[in-house]
Amino acid sequence: MKRLFALISAALMTLATTTVHADDHAAPANIVGFVYNFNVSNPAGVVGALTEYWNSPTGKKNPATAILRQHVSNGDDPSTHSIAVVYTSIAQIDEANAINAGSADAQRFLATMSEAATVTSEAMFFSTGVTSGNPAIVPAQGRYTLNTGIAVSDAAAYVEAWQKYINALDSNGSATNLFVLNGMGDQAATHAVTVSANSMAELFPQNPAGQEAYAELVSAVKDIRTVENRSIYVDLAVFGN
Repeated sequence: MKRLFALISAALMTLATTTVHADDHAAPANIVGFVYNFNVSNPAGVVGALTEYWNSPTGKKNPATAILRQHVSNGDDPSTHSIAVVYTSIAQIDEANAINAGSADAQRFLATMSEAATVTSEAMFFSTGVTSGNPAIVPAQGRYTLNTGIAVSDAAAYVEAWQKYINALDSNGSATNLFVLNGMGDQAATHAVTVSANSMAELFPQNPAGQEAYAELVSAVKDIRTVENRSIYVDLAVFGN
């Protein structure tokens, strides 16, 4: 938890993502951040810790945005929730670290989080700037996201195939993002793809044209991309200034 605090609280707080989840906005290429997955024993305690921190004098100075998510489906991953901490530059990470250093507000956040949740994994993500869909679909309570972690051996070829796929979709009801991942430990995923929508129906439209385009994508990338994990989560709350 102290390692988490050094990054999240030192920075507190959206991908294409990944369960590692990469977070995600319909965002410019300079979006960068961290995602922390938790097994939460006290959901109200987590919400309380985030709320108290962001309302504190320290939290009001923090340049980051934090997105609390509940995991709807993630296979055998033991995490129940995650927090994505998002910045618009690497420099903001250093700024947040300096703001939180020695802060009593940050220490209280650490103590409350330690009692309410256990960290199961963490990762850093960088937006590639490769996005599509409706830019109005942003982190907000009730937004659903399908996050897919992938291991890519030829990033340029994958991006070309993926852009062809998303350009074939009628995506007014969703927003997609592609993220590069770092700090993954022994996990093989190098990128995350996120698809976000304001409802389950819009996240999984019954669209034959989309299914055909997806089949073409799978065929095009079968030798350069391996799916490592998939998860579905819903935004519970967004904190920031």
